[in-house]
Amino acid sequence: MFSFDHHITRTLHDEHLVTISVLERLEGVFQKYGPKKTPVGDNAEITSLLGDIINLVECDVKNHFSFEEEKLFPLLAAMGDSPISSILTGEHNVILPLGNLLSELAKAARSDGFVDASWVQFRISGVELIERMISHIQKEEMALLPMLEDIIEEDEDAELMMAYSEMR
Repeated sequence: MFSFDHHITRTLHDEHLVTISVLERLEGVFQKYGPKKTPVGDNAEITSLLGDIINLVECDVKNHFSFEEEKLFPLLAAMGDSPISSILTGEHNVILPLGNLLSELAKAARSDGFVDASWVQFRISGVELIERMISHIQKEEMALLPMLEDIIEEDEDAELMMAYSEMR
């Protein structure tokens, strides 16, 4: 496992871990209920997870992606290293709408519960989000964050942390 010395890379890494944790819980619910067994009634596990999914998409994913595109990818481009930025931006363009859809489905489910059709749609969207997000995080952990560790200076690290804090 890679060790991150800069505050910004550690912060992004920690967010990846939180995201993975929520996605693992979501996957566990999908395994528990399967495609045909719709969760019904007041279920604390589901209600908590729905809130975490909404928060993850609305707060973490949107800000994380925006920060990378606005602040980090230009740093890589200035160093002549933009292929990873292009790949990740392309993934952002697929993941964010999928995350927004899942967040909207989660909001509806918190309000009205699941019916068979909404559960199927939620499950299909959730499975796709899990697959895409895990793959995306792996790319960031193996390529983006180590590159940033190499190019960011201490004063830049502080500036980036300040900028990221202001975006949140």
